[in-house]
Amino acid sequence: MIQAKYLDNSLPLYILFFITLLFVSCTEDPEVDPENVLSDDTSQNKLGSFSSGIFVINEGNFLSDDGSISFIDSEGVVQNDIFFENNASLPLGDVVQSMYLRDTTAFILVNNSNKIEVVDGDEMTVLHTISEVSLPRYMVSEGDFGYISEWVSFSDRGRISILDLNTYEILDTINVGFGAEALAIRDNKLYVSNNFEKTLSIMDLNTREIIQTITVGTSPAAMIIDQNGDLWILCSGGYNADFTLANNGSLVRLDSNDEVIQEISLGMNVSGRMAANVDLSVLYFYSGTTAYSYVIGDESYDTFIENTSAIAFYGIGVAPDGDVYIADSKGFQSLGSVYVYDQMGSEKEEFEVGRGPNGFVFTSE
Repeated sequence: MIQAKYLDNSLPLYILFFITLLFVSCTEDPEVDPENVLSDDTSQNKLGSFSSGIFVINEGNFLSDDGSISFIDSEGVVQNDIFFENNASLPLGDVVQSMYLRDTTAFILVNNSNKIEVVDGDEMTVLHTISEVSLPRYMVSEGDFGYISEWVSFSDRGRISILDLNTYEILDTINVGFGAEALAIRDNKLYVSNNFEKTLSIMDLNTREIIQTITVGTSPAAMIIDQNGDLWILCSGGYNADFTLANNGSLVRLDSNDEVIQEISLGMNVSGRMAANVDLSVLYFYSGTTAYSYVIGDESYDTFIENTSAIAFYGIGVAPDGDVYIADSKGFQSLGSVYVYDQMGSEKEEFEVGRGPNGFVFTSE
């Protein structure tokens, strides 16, 4: 049973609303045939060709095995469904949540399939499958260890699993708050945003113990450490009893002493995903089909771009050259799109990718 001392009273409504959205947006569509998830480009998927470019994580339909990875190379050529193509037509799984790249090894977290595929990042071929996880979300690493956030379930506390990066063995699990989500490492401490709560858990990486729990905004999600070493948490906002948006999203700033020193009210609900520019001086986030920018040190945020032709922004990232990439899920009704903008907000390109694109991993040789 969910204990009230960990959660605010709106949590059951939030969970019900979230599950309803998943079924409405995803399950009414027919299952995607991976053979049809291809770009318009006539080039074929190639082994060993993924060392320089952009991986696009495509979530796929809920309760289907049509999650996928796309790749946009340095020439702007899109290769879709590269995991399927390079692993003897093996489906990647149900709800591809995120991908973490460590050197040339990629860890693909498949949320509803309860697994992590460990692959060669250059060739996208499977090295190992980790199945001792429950609703995995995100991963980071420090030294020889990986740290994985897991929801576990909607009625249990979330947890962090500690992974031996040499053997791919889960060494330990540490309970945190409900809805363990984004991760960040600073000063030998692991920060975990508890998305079903209003809290942040802090774990000492030496003792592997939770040393502090901090109250932030409603539904904390993405976290970024800025150019000053301060930690920014994007809080999505919650829902009222009648399922209307509470419009209480916020940006919360945590200094090096783990004290909240700034909170910027956004006056709306926002997505839980966020990105920063190359020098970590500007944060980008979005709501609907409008993306916003916040310059570190300012008192408010600005509109970065509005895209009236998009359906629903679903992911955001910044490339090493400073271009901003924004994913459009198209409401899961068709293949998704990726829009590319320069730092001034001018649209440069658009790519067709897989179903439900939700994030990016940028690589270079």
